[in-house]
Amino acid sequence: MPPITLVFIGTGLAAWLNGLYFLGIGADKKEGAADPLTSVGWVSLVAGLVDLVSAAYILTLGDGAILLGGLIVFYGMFFTLLGITEIKGLDLRQVGNLSIPVAIVPLFWWDFFSGGWMFRSILIVWFVAFLAIAATTYGRLQAKPLGAILVGVAIYTFWIPIVILALGNSIP
Repeated sequence: MPPITLVFIGTGLAAWLNGLYFLGIGADKKEGAADPLTSVGWVSLVAGLVDLVSAAYILTLGDGAILLGGLIVFYGMFFTLLGITEIKGLDLRQVGNLSIPVAIVPLFWWDFFSGGWMFRSILIVWFVAFLAIAATTYGRLQAKPLGAILVGVAIYTFWIPIVILALGNSIP
């Protein structure tokens, strides 16, 4: 399988845990216990670092890989910041600020994904998800709808592609 599988798996797990947290599943902080968001943050941080390492490796693979590696850096930087912010309990508005260019700029990879509908649809789903993150961090969208969006993102944009690849098929 291509090295992109690490990105799909790690980032999908981070999106899943963030989604469940924002849905309120496992999000209650018990008195005297650690904040559950800290655990979510560690997974987000590791996913971001795996994305960045994967992007660095992908950059060594040739011509088209430079564009793919660059795209993965967008998500790697986002999840790294998200993880650090969640672990340290920092203000999430900076994550929201970063999510705006992470929503918009990858749309310029549209032609890179010509010949397949799934990756193009993923760009659209991510566009909506990252704008929803910004809206939530600034109080314009409640946490539960964002949680539902992130759970959907984990399933559709990360896990379905990896299952397709694991079954020996090409992503459509």
